[in-house]
Amino acid sequence: MKTPRLISSILLTAIVLMTAACGGGATEAPTAAPTAAPAQPVQEAPAANQPAVETPDAAASSACEEYFGFCITAQASGAVDAVGAGGWASSSNTDCTALAAPGEARILELPNLLAAGEQQIAVALTRIGAYTGPGTYELAATATGGAMSDQFPAVRVGNRAFTNGDDSTAAVTVNADGSGTLEATGLVETDAMQGATPDPSARVDFAMQWTCQGGG
Repeated sequence: MKTPRLISSILLTAIVLMTAACGGGATEAPTAAPTAAPAQPVQEAPAANQPAVETPDAAASSACEEYFGFCITAQASGAVDAVGAGGWASSSNTDCTALAAPGEARILELPNLLAAGEQQIAVALTRIGAYTGPGTYELAATATGGAMSDQFPAVRVGNRAFTNGDDSTAAVTVNADGSGTLEATGLVETDAMQGATPDPSARVDFAMQWTCQGGG
C-alpha cells in the first residue's frame, strides 16, 4: 500500500514533466519592424519652353548695321502703348564727338525713328533750337530774342499722331559721345495722315534713347 508521501512525490514529478513539455521550447524572436523605403527624389516638371523676349536695346543692336549713324529705342505709353527700336542713317554729320561738341548756339536735329516695332512707332522733327554743348535742355515751343524755337517730338503710333500741347513738357540730354535721351510727357493727339479723328483727352508720355555709332 502506497503512502501519502509517495503519492505526493509522484504528482510533483508529473507536474514538473508536463511544465517542461509545454513551455520548455525556444521562445520565438520578435518580428522586426519593416524598414521604411528610402525617399525618392522629387522629379521637377520640365520648364515650359518660353520664347525669349527681345528687349528694345537688343532689338536696336540687331537692327543697327554699321551704315546706320544712330541706334534708337523708343517707348510710348498712355492713350497708346508701343515700343520700337531700329537704326537711322542720318544725312547730316555723324561724327559723334563733333556732333555733340560745345560751341556757338546752333540747331541740333535729334535722330528720327522710322516705323518700328509690332505696334508701329515712328518719331520725327525733334530738335534743340539753340544747342551749345553737352547737357540737358528743356524744350520750349516758342523762343525769345530772335532765337530758333525748339521742336517737340512728333510721334506716330499706328494711325494716331501726337505732339506738344499746352501742358506738354520735354527734356533732352545730349552726351559728349553723341548719345542721348529724350523724355516727354503729356503729348496730345493731332490729326494723322490716315484721317483718324483726334481724341482731345488722349495723352501720351514718350521716351527715346539713342547711341551714335559714327566716327569720332
